[in-house]
Amino acid sequence: MRFTFFSINPIFPDRVTGGASKHLVRLSRHMTSLGHDVTILCAQAVPGQQPFVLSGGARVEPSLHFHQPFPQPYAIAPGELANIVETLQAHLSQSDRFYIHDGELLLPFVYDTVPTVSSFRDNIYPESVLGSFLTQADEIIAVSPYSAAVIRASAGRLRPGLNHRIHDVSNGIDPEVFHPTDPAALKLKLGIVDPQKQIILHPHRPEEGKGLAASLEVLNLLVHRYGFDQLLLLAPRWLEDMEGLQEDRFYQSIQAKIAAYGLQGNVLFHPWLAQDQMAACYSMASLSLCLGSFVEAFGNTAYESLCCGTPTIAARIGTHRSQLPDSLIDKVDPQDWDTAAAMAAEILRSGRRVTEEQQRQILEVFSLQKQLETYADILINVQKRPNLAEMVQPSKEAGKFMLAPWCYVSAQGIYHDYAGRYYTAADVPGFDRLVAACVRDEYVLLESLPAATLQGAAELTILVPAD
Repeated sequence: MRFTFFSINPIFPDRVTGGASKHLVRLSRHMTSLGHDVTILCAQAVPGQQPFVLSGGARVEPSLHFHQPFPQPYAIAPGELANIVETLQAHLSQSDRFYIHDGELLLPFVYDTVPTVSSFRDNIYPESVLGSFLTQADEIIAVSPYSAAVIRASAGRLRPGLNHRIHDVSNGIDPEVFHPTDPAALKLKLGIVDPQKQIILHPHRPEEGKGLAASLEVLNLLVHRYGFDQLLLLAPRWLEDMEGLQEDRFYQSIQAKIAAYGLQGNVLFHPWLAQDQMAACYSMASLSLCLGSFVEAFGNTAYESLCCGTPTIAARIGTHRSQLPDSLIDKVDPQDWDTAAAMAAEILRSGRRVTEEQQRQILEVFSLQKQLETYADILINVQKRPNLAEMVQPSKEAGKFMLAPWCYVSAQGIYHDYAGRYYTAADVPGFDRLVAACVRDEYVLLESLPAATLQGAAELTILVPAD
């Protein structure tokens, strides 16, 4: 079969810039290994970027002139968008199947004659959110139960037929790549020669929502409250071709925070590491921090770190709340840096590592082979379906409600992933009754709460209509 894959992000021949592109490359290699022809149409990172062939045989054509750097890829001139459509249509006219990686093709008429699969790999960027509302894909893949629940509770409310097309297929972790690895060579490359240094990681791309400021808050407490003066936080530097005004401003704010906390000797910004270096990076650290406000649909780095034997502390935001049990990953409530620092101090003092048995359990949950086989089955067998129809059901007519999947009840209130804050009694009348109802029942019945409470919670999207 001939497959056309679509990526709104650039694909590079020599590096991977995030979890989404990593999984796209893996999938393309798997499909070519099955004997299929794969062409990846992707954004052009720099003018004049030429086509190339990935190991495995998939052809990459970086010919789509979406705006770079991401986000706001659709901030382009009308003529450029028309050119993108024509390029896609020309390829699809020769294709048996179409795969949209990350759900961000917002022009469903482009693929109305080709059996199409769309995966939704995040639920935060506007293009992905709009994509879930606009898609006419025949089959849909969500990368975690959390991601699937978010789609069902939002776009699925208005287009019920969408829910029957969703497949929950968790990302896989490659055990051949992510396992405990000797870090000596990487330490030398990064100039870390002092054996007294204890290393913690911020293993995320450098954007604000990924939690670099939060990692610095924890680092500050570890150094100045708990006395870990030999502690070194590692974080990747900005990629030159991914820098923009917003990124530069955030980077400046980070440098100011480092100076204000007196942490200049405790932070090392290192060059972007290739995927084959990440296992060594995780392995040389005592701890990985995943404390950002970004609403992860999966969150690869947290689980890659665990598979390399390195404990991870993750904020209970997005999928990290429930993807693994607390016995396999350390969790803290959002914005609770005191608890995060105390937990980190215990890990650093004890030298605790992730056991081989725990690593095995994680790899069973996130089986790469199962992921690739399931994707391939969906891609090969997808059939053209009728277009999805809209059915708007006003919230006031719903008989029952449920706590939105993007909300979490804690002692501090109800945390809202997308608002990035806790809602309390100051925000919703009858808040205590709301919390009690959410904790007690899977569903909140219309008659169980005062009208003002129900209305307030629905307006803040704390409650959403239930089927």
